Amino acid sequence: MMSKLVQSIKQFINDEEGIGAVEYAIIIAVMAAAITALWPDIKTAISTAIGKVTTAVTS
Repeated sequence: MMSKLVQSIKQFINDEEGIGAVEYAIIIAVMAAAITALWPDIKTAISTAIGKVTTAVTS
């Protein structure tokens, strides 16, 4: 029973197809962290842009 578990873990570690999924997960996590860190700046930029468009349209 234990040898099957060890063998399964070794196969999982050596499986190169899983590496791509892990890389994508890391990229998504980094992007999410960056967006979260920059959210106040993004929110301000969007609000400013909407304000400028509103002013231009009403003028």
